[in-house]
Amino acid sequence: MKQPELGRKILELRKQKGFTQEELVEQCNINVRTIQRIEAGEVTPRSFTLKTILDALGEDLANLKETEANPFANFNLKEMAFSAFYIKLAWICGIIYFLSGFVEFAVDYARFYENELIISNGAYISMKFIVMLSYIYFLWGFVLSGKIFNNYLLKIGAFFLIGTTILFYGYDMLSLYFEPFYTEYVLVTQSIFCGIGSFIFGFAILRLDKPMGVIAKVAGGLEIVCGVFFILVFMAWLGLMFLIPAVFLQIILLYKIGELAKKETA
Repeated sequence: MKQPELGRKILELRKQKGFTQEELVEQCNINVRTIQRIEAGEVTPRSFTLKTILDALGEDLANLKETEANPFANFNLKEMAFSAFYIKLAWICGIIYFLSGFVEFAVDYARFYENELIISNGAYISMKFIVMLSYIYFLWGFVLSGKIFNNYLLKIGAFFLIGTTILFYGYDMLSLYFEPFYTEYVLVTQSIFCGIGSFIFGFAILRLDKPMGVIAKVAGGLEIVCGVFFILVFMAWLGLMFLIPAVFLQIILLYKIGELAKKETA
């Protein structure tokens, strides 16, 4: 196990034993400054030093190597057991969002760029609710995934996008009943907010590469590209193009996370 993971593991074991650093020093006869630097991830201990520390903590070096070989060892198995079913619902909602989003785009394009609402107000609101709720629950699957993998940035990115979605979908629906104010400014603001959220969300997905492999790298990379184009505003149309494969891969990623959660807790 490499630093800084090794230092965090030793710190965790020491706290489980209820030892202070000074008490651990007494047990293994190693300089307290050395213990501090190892736990801080500043130095990698020699094999003899590591074995001495682990012996004092009642941990076997072989168990530590087994933990390192298992990419899921440090993840929240309790959260996996709770989340497996809800993640399955989330990727199903992702499919609903993905398919209904094409209809939404056509209707919104006619409304905001051709000044024509091609469906009734009731149908428009129903459509918006379906897309919004399916997307929110799709993102909630990534909130749960963030809990499983201890990926706090993933939860932050998902919550940011959820808040942005509620804000601007609410505007779309309410603006049917009052004169929209400076629609161009609203669309620009929406593009920037979505870009920031996608940028954060994309980097968070990239951090899933260890447990989930190349699909997390590609999905995260595409989401980051979307974020950049949305932030630039005048290239937001290109961001929408990249968003199609990004969401498709995120659905697959969430499906794989759901299957992993089910397998690990079976």
